[in-house]
Amino acid sequence: LAPGLIFGSCLLLVVVTFLFATSSSAPPTSPLATPAAHRGTASSSPSFLARARQPPSRPQPGWREYAPAGALSTVHSPNRRSRRRGDVMVPRVDIGGFEVDLSDPTIQAYVGGAFAAVLGGIGLLAGQQQQQQDGASGWKASGPLRGFGSPAGPSVTDAVGVFGATGKTGSRIVSDLLTRGKDVVGFCRDVKKAEEQFKNITTLASGSLVLRQADVTKFETLLEAPEKLLDGVSQLVVSLGPIYGKQEDGTFGPVDGMTPEAVDYQGVANIVKTAQRAMVPKTEVEYKDIYNFGWNQVKGAEEWTNFDDTIMGGTSKSELKPAGGMIKWEGELVTDGGGFCGMRTKEFENQTVSLSDFDGIRLRVRGDGNRYKFTVSLRDGRRYQHPFQTQKGIIQDVELKFENFVALSTQNANNADYSCEPLSQADRSDVAFLNIVLSKFEFNGYPNPAGVPEKFSLLLEKIEGFSNPKPQIVLVTSAACERNARITSQEERNADIPIVQLNPNGILNWKYKGEFAVRNSGFSYTVVRPCGLTTINETEKYELELRQGDIISGAISRSEVASLVTTSLFQPGASGKTFEARRSEAKDGKGKDGVAPAVISRQILTLVPDSERFTRGLPVLPPALDPPAAELSEEEKEKVLNDPRVRAKREAEPGEQQVVGRDDTSKGKNLVSAPSIVVYRNGQPVEENKANSAPSFVVYRNGQLVA
Repeated sequence: LAPGLIFGSCLLLVVVTFLFATSSSAPPTSPLATPAAHRGTASSSPSFLARARQPPSRPQPGWREYAPAGALSTVHSPNRRSRRRGDVMVPRVDIGGFEVDLSDPTIQAYVGGAFAAVLGGIGLLAGQQQQQQDGASGWKASGPLRGFGSPAGPSVTDAVGVFGATGKTGSRIVSDLLTRGKDVVGFCRDVKKAEEQFKNITTLASGSLVLRQADVTKFETLLEAPEKLLDGVSQLVVSLGPIYGKQEDGTFGPVDGMTPEAVDYQGVANIVKTAQRAMVPKTEVEYKDIYNFGWNQVKGAEEWTNFDDTIMGGTSKSELKPAGGMIKWEGELVTDGGGFCGMRTKEFENQTVSLSDFDGIRLRVRGDGNRYKFTVSLRDGRRYQHPFQTQKGIIQDVELKFENFVALSTQNANNADYSCEPLSQADRSDVAFLNIVLSKFEFNGYPNPAGVPEKFSLLLEKIEGFSNPKPQIVLVTSAACERNARITSQEERNADIPIVQLNPNGILNWKYKGEFAVRNSGFSYTVVRPCGLTTINETEKYELELRQGDIISGAISRSEVASLVTTSLFQPGASGKTFEARRSEAKDGKGKDGVAPAVISRQILTLVPDSERFTRGLPVLPPALDPPAAELSEEEKEKVLNDPRVRAKREAEPGEQQVVGRDDTSKGKNLVSAPSIVVYRNGQPVEENKANSAPSFVVYRNGQLVA
């Protein structure tokens, strides 16, 4: 683009110079030019260009000496490049016999506009050429940051940034987000390697992928330009883990300084600090008027009408009328017949009304103690309803979350439709009408819990849409982090599950400290703790269990973890929550689609925020501490080794891991998954490493393998 701008500027200067040097005679044809035969008095306000050309102190060729103010005279030059107005030289140009007064502001505006148009056209052509070059490689958007400069290729907006994008779990998260149409910025240490890894994904997905270099263990590199690093990013996923491989002395352990402490704690803390410099925390609920019946009216009572059971032969009746800055809906409900009264918007004809920007509806009402229902009717005929209780004579704000709306049967308006999907964001993009109803029924023929009055009166001030903050950071850690943090004695540790007993390199402590860095960041967050990662039956469907309190163990695949992460990003109800996840161990758990967004969302909504755990009988989160200094004894290691659960895991998946980590032994070629723990006996791994396989456990003491 820069060479194009320079060339365009030079070209325009050449053209202007040529025009100044050119003169001829011809009749006028343009309103922008003043004909030589019709020259009048020049403007009384000389332009900046005119002021810049002051006459010299003594006559020179092409100049005329001082003339009285207001007098118009020509210069001596035969080309008549300028004319004198008083003591100021007025620049002019003759183009084909038409004299253009360059001191005229209008002429200057046209010249400036032409200059801008030339530069804009050059920039547009350069941008199109760059896009064609990007598209030629098959990438929708590929622009790694080099030296934290501006990303090459198309920019992104409202994208999800994924740290650990090339990891086995992180790459699945990237793929899942792209498939859902979300733009992704993948952060990785080696951009070229990442481009090769994702070359097929980007051509199949509907979202765009941008790759940027970032090493989370080197905070100074992240701080060079945090705004550019996170440019266009509104949410972050952090899916990190230590990297294991053969070290220089031939032992197996963390390589390149990618230890649990450096990655799972310091790396996460570095990401948080970077986000705090480039992103704005969003933890407050935002409200926007949909209908305001008060004095500052947005949409008023004229767009609403009554809707009673008289349409089906009933005798109930109601009316709407203004009432001191509110709309008053009152009437008489007769249970014989239909047994309902309603107020509803007039049909949204020839227009698209969308509620997709909101997460729910808030009503400001003065109630009468009755129980009403709010209905959202879609243009395709589906309807969703949410009951709300009022208090007599009290003004109250009633919030109705779309996720809690009940789908209604298209055959019977009082019955719930259990086969219908929840009211999604896409569904809310085309609303037919809204209504409030007072009915003798709740759902499925059950009576209204508040009873049915003969007369009612509801005052409504306004209807607002509200948007809850979605998680800005979703952190993937590991189950057993919290239960490890609750350990207070060696006896408790010995009685716990194997991973807590071993806690190699203090990985559970460092992961838990990373969680605390995110919780204390000021951003809305979600912490996902998968149980043991498995490759068994990865293509099979399983029901998933989401729990809190860190009391479960089990297995879950990386694809299932990716589905949990992506659904959490779009679910406001996930904010501020920490949960563990595993495949259901029930006999009928296999074969159920546990990763469907609607299924995951329903489970997430049943969970409690971290700040309210004590209200559900869950223990409050324990403090985050460094790993204990005491090492395992040989007897303790033998006991862990012979644990039936460890033996079963090792036999079933000798190359898999209990805690997230990666193997780097092949330096980028045929990478295999390595465990975070390998147990050695008499200086040898308990199970020999096989092709595409790694030991199940590794034990270190003071940074060295335990022989």
